[in-house]
Amino acid sequence: MIVGQIYRCQNLKCHSEVQVIKSYATGRQNPRCCCGAEMKKPYTPPVLRELPSEMKVLIGHKSMNIKILGLLCCSG
Repeated sequence: MIVGQIYRCQNLKCHSEVQVIKSYATGRQNPRCCCGAEMKKPYTPPVLRELPSEMKVLIGHKSMNIKILGLLCCSG
């Protein structure tokens, strides 16, 4: 868990919310609410951005190099 993250209770009757104020590195499970239900981070939709034109060119060259390397590896 990272400082500033918000977790919400999944219990429809509870819906408690907590904010992490101290990092906790051990354990991979989501925290539990005082009602016993699992808490999860709320969904945040992805933020879409337009790629700059020079980035599109780099992606095109990278995929082309992968195809060329694949043909060289397979033909040998």
